[in-house]
Amino acid sequence: MNKVSCDICGRSDARAVILVEGAKMVACGNCMRSGKVLYRLDEEIEGDAEPLLTRRGPMEQSEEIVEGYGKKIRAARDKMGLKLAIVAEKINEKESYLDALETQRMVPTFEVAKKLERELGIKLIEKIANEMVSGSSVSKSRFSEPTLGDVLVTPKKKKVK
Repeated sequence: MNKVSCDICGRSDARAVILVEGAKMVACGNCMRSGKVLYRLDEEIEGDAEPLLTRRGPMEQSEEIVEGYGKKIRAARDKMGLKLAIVAEKINEKESYLDALETQRMVPTFEVAKKLERELGIKLIEKIANEMVSGSSVSKSRFSEPTLGDVLVTPKKKKVK
């Protein structure tokens, strides 16, 4: 069985996929508390001996909601001459939820974004390519993949004389 490394600390015993600040990350038992657990990697699919994530391999592309999604939704709805209540009814969502999406108080789920794409003929989900960032010497010697600490940029403090 392949070992999956934690995206946060780099340990090779990742146990779950979690949601941290809108980003999906693979996390070990210690780092699982850093976000909401979406699903556990040690749960097996019926009749399968391998966890779900290890079969898929490394992600090469991921998806995200486009910037300015609220304006896109509103513009498409206005262009079609549809009221918010009608669009909400057609995609089986609450009108207040769609209003929150248009004003960008909330981010749509991928499921809702796909419904809106079909109904309004717009593009709300874009694919982005994941690129590996070259890590520091610590990560290269100790871990096989970069961790958050490797890509974190912190401002340098000014020396006081």
